[in-house]
Amino acid sequence: MRNDSGFAAVRLVFGLLILSVGVLFLLGNMEILNPNHYLRLWPALLIVLGLLQFIRPHRRTGYILGSILVIVGSVMLLNRLYIIHVSFRDYWPLILIVVGVMMVLNHAIFWGRSDSCAGNAEKAESFLKVSSILSGLRRKCGSRDFRGGDLTAVMGGFEIDLREADIDKEAVMDLFILMGGGEIRVPDDWYIVIDCLPILGAVEDKTRPQKNTEKRLIIRGTAIMGGMEIRN
Repeated sequence: MRNDSGFAAVRLVFGLLILSVGVLFLLGNMEILNPNHYLRLWPALLIVLGLLQFIRPHRRTGYILGSILVIVGSVMLLNRLYIIHVSFRDYWPLILIVVGVMMVLNHAIFWGRSDSCAGNAEKAESFLKVSSILSGLRRKCGSRDFRGGDLTAVMGGFEIDLREADIDKEAVMDLFILMGGGEIRVPDDWYIVIDCLPILGAVEDKTRPQKNTEKRLIIRGTAIMGGMEIRN
């Protein structure tokens, strides 16, 4: 079993953020303070979201996305605090540059890799890594020793076919979805365990329940304004 500390930290941070926003609006309704003075600092959420990507295990693309979120959030926050002056009218082409960099890096990471996993017991070929950024991707894995993977969808989508794969007791897939979606197809004898934090999104198990089996696929991670389905 892999370390869950990164995901526990994600849940803790988002829980504290939700708690803080609730307290803020409550104090505003009680006319103790003006929430608008604090809500203008919302770019800080982008910084927090970016930093959380660095504590999640086994995520190469997460470092790229996290760096971009931290930079964008920091610039927007400093602008709102009047420390620097940035006009969106002057700098909107930066959005195109960021999108282009993400697409190029996404292509470079997966350049030369096959669209399927080999079916032997080597760990490197039994671990699925999928990154879909502003695009769609289909992958098929038939490894007989499937051990899990990393799934990332940022304004994109993916379809994963694991129906020909097999696992030895347990496999873990780490998930990060931001305004995207995905679907995973699994064998009939797998039991699905969902340990995700959906924020304005959803991760749904639509498989036929198989509780009398030792083969478990654990899905854990975060889905923000997006979602994923697991089907047979």
